[in-house]
Amino acid sequence: MANVNDISILGERALRDGDVDRLGFGDVAARIAGSLTDHASADGFVIGIDGRWGSGKSSLLYLISAELEKTNAKIRPIIISFRPWLVGSRDALLLSLFTQLATAIDGVELSRGDATAETKRKAKETAEKLRKYVTAVSKTGEFIEALSFLVGALGPVGKLVSGLGKITEKKEDIELDKLKDDLTQSLRDLGQRFIITVDDVDRLEPSEVVEVLRLVRSVADFPNVIYLLCYDSEILAESVRRGADVPDGAAFLEKIVQLTVMVPQPESFQLRQWFGDEILRIAAQVPDEQVRRLRSIVDIEGGIQLRTPRAVVRTLDSFRFFWPALRDEGVDLPDLVWLLLIKDGAPKVYRWIETYLGSMASVAIGIGSVSEARAEESRLDLIAAVPAGYFRDVMYRYQFGEQLPGIEFGLHDDELPLKVHQKVSREERDAAIKAKRLASPDHYRLYVALSDPSHVLTQGEADELRDATESSSENTAQALQTLIDSRISAEFSKADLLLERLRGDEMGAVTPEQAERLLLAFAEMMDDADPEGSDYGFMISTTWDRAERLVRPLLAKVPTERRSETIDRMFAEGRALGWLSSLFRAETFAHGHHGDQRKPLEQWVLSEDEYARVASILLERYRALSLKEFLSLSRPLNTLFAWSQGGDEDGPKALVAKAIATDEGLLDFLIACSSAVHSSDRGTYEVIRRDSVQHFIDFEDARLRVGVMKPDQFDTEYQGKLQRLRSAFAAARN
Repeated sequence: MANVNDISILGERALRDGDVDRLGFGDVAARIAGSLTDHASADGFVIGIDGRWGSGKSSLLYLISAELEKTNAKIRPIIISFRPWLVGSRDALLLSLFTQLATAIDGVELSRGDATAETKRKAKETAEKLRKYVTAVSKTGEFIEALSFLVGALGPVGKLVSGLGKITEKKEDIELDKLKDDLTQSLRDLGQRFIITVDDVDRLEPSEVVEVLRLVRSVADFPNVIYLLCYDSEILAESVRRGADVPDGAAFLEKIVQLTVMVPQPESFQLRQWFGDEILRIAAQVPDEQVRRLRSIVDIEGGIQLRTPRAVVRTLDSFRFFWPALRDEGVDLPDLVWLLLIKDGAPKVYRWIETYLGSMASVAIGIGSVSEARAEESRLDLIAAVPAGYFRDVMYRYQFGEQLPGIEFGLHDDELPLKVHQKVSREERDAAIKAKRLASPDHYRLYVALSDPSHVLTQGEADELRDATESSSENTAQALQTLIDSRISAEFSKADLLLERLRGDEMGAVTPEQAERLLLAFAEMMDDADPEGSDYGFMISTTWDRAERLVRPLLAKVPTERRSETIDRMFAEGRALGWLSSLFRAETFAHGHHGDQRKPLEQWVLSEDEYARVASILLERYRALSLKEFLSLSRPLNTLFAWSQGGDEDGPKALVAKAIATDEGLLDFLIACSSAVHSSDRGTYEVIRRDSVQHFIDFEDARLRVGVMKPDQFDTEYQGKLQRLRSAFAAARN
């Protein structure tokens, strides 16, 4: 018997000894075997076993053979498994079949056990007549050469064919019909039934199909020889039409096959039950909650994808292949089974899912976005990947939407049937991540590529940061810097991923002490996340943005008695003056001290008293800086605006006016004020925006000064800056 604990890949094969007959083909096979031994004609006969690819034809053929082997030795037929797809030319086809038949005739006396001398004589006579008939049928010397080549290797069969060379020269004198009649009579007198099984006839080339059919119906149609041909009639009829060049392949086939046995179509629930039982057996211990979802997936998705026994075997083999590698990773079993069902049953949908999950992961971690046009294109791609009516069933639509993030279906046919790339809440995202679901941006690639996404934060990295926050703000800053240096893309690092995660469920695990150390670490090193002051305005979120969004929830965790000290230390001692200025400027607008963007009190990061104290600290720090020191900050123009809008409008103007008195000073300032524009037709280029510099200097005056500067008055560095600025002014004008 098969080992019930074995989870080896089985491959697409028929049943074997010890395999379980899960579809109840055994009873059908027993009845067919009984008919073959008790009621079949003594004349030659061709029976077709007709079924779709994957319906279990080969397994049924195996079970029929097994039942025939159980019959009484006196009436037991000799079974010959003929596999024409292993044979090449027509002559080789003849050689293969007649060699197997000759071997079977040689074995008649052995199969009967108590064979009489008369039986032995008849077997020998029949074998001799078969030898003569084979020789006559051969059209070329190739067949004879092949037979001669096999003489030394075939044992008893070799004796049957060893004399072929001696009579080939008389081939023209032999009457083929008479030879066949003699052989026919000998086979009838021998009284031994032979059943020749031919599997996968429909997998042959059209010309090969015609040759096999000609062989079984004309050349080798003998009494007591029954052919069992396995095929899909639709496919075989088309091959016949093409190979025989006839208008109706099915009608041609009817002249060859005298009786057709249809492979029983398994009930859908049988296939699903078989599949579900095997999944649970292979997976072993499965939590009750997952068992419930698994049953739903097997019933709904399995009801669509598991149409044949082959479909069950293929998906089970996929599971046997992937599960050992993913089990220890803690992936969600129902999600994996759902995806594998689609992979093997609807590969176009699977490819769509793979692309869609990658896109949604980029959105979830803030390094990508999906426009309405792209979302509509994605929706149409999915519809194109499925047959008409694929999503008609409400329960199926619901399950499909539950498995993937950001998918919504209407509940009624008159509603918009499908929406994709919808917004996913942080709660949904965090729940998927925690459970390592297919919808998780951190884990989806485990399901589709057996690998973590490049952006996944390892447990070791998370532990290192946690340990750092439990020791000191300096260690926390160093751990954050390490994550910043671990780049996922040019604009995104593992620090971004960590900060994004802290906005969700993980914030609840942060202690007051850890919150304080994180805030002090931000104030110390956040400028290092953007040391060149890069313009990432086209990004949805930057590292600065993520850190800023965490300040309010982190401050809420700091005990009241330590809150003021923590804020003072951040803004007075923090080295990341660019980031601190960005936070201060946002609060200036939120409090309504500049502009008309005042926010509700509950959205403030700082109280009014805290804001006043921070403003005093930062204005003092700004006034102590030279313009060169300002320009060395990350995003210096933003810091100048923070200074101006935070209560000292004249201070930055005076500083800039003093610095731009020299041409080099003007070039330095304008370079700091330049910004990048990203265009689909022009790519990325620099501009000087009037609204960016007009607050500090006269825009037209600066443009004219740059226009009259001569390159030879500068060194190489400033010549390059001059060229950049002239292009930037030209771009702004256009």
